[in-house]
Amino acid sequence: MSERNMEILSLISKCREIRDVAKKSSLLEYINQLLPKESKIKLPALITNDGIDNLLSWIEVKVSPPVYGLSTP
Repeated sequence: MSERNMEILSLISKCREIRDVAKKSSLLEYINQLLPKESKIKLPALITNDGIDNLLSWIEVKVSPPVYGLSTP
């Protein structure tokens, strides 16, 4: 995993701990800027805490390495 992806995952963890929606939204915007162009998200003007958490989960899936051996035959 690249250092950038590790940094993004670390920032996602920190963002989830923040309770202030404005601060959380600002960190989400910063995380979004770190993403490659094809993975960037168009962020809504107004967003809830749950909406931010959903977007963080989406980003986390995109930057995490695939996990093998979890599917059943």
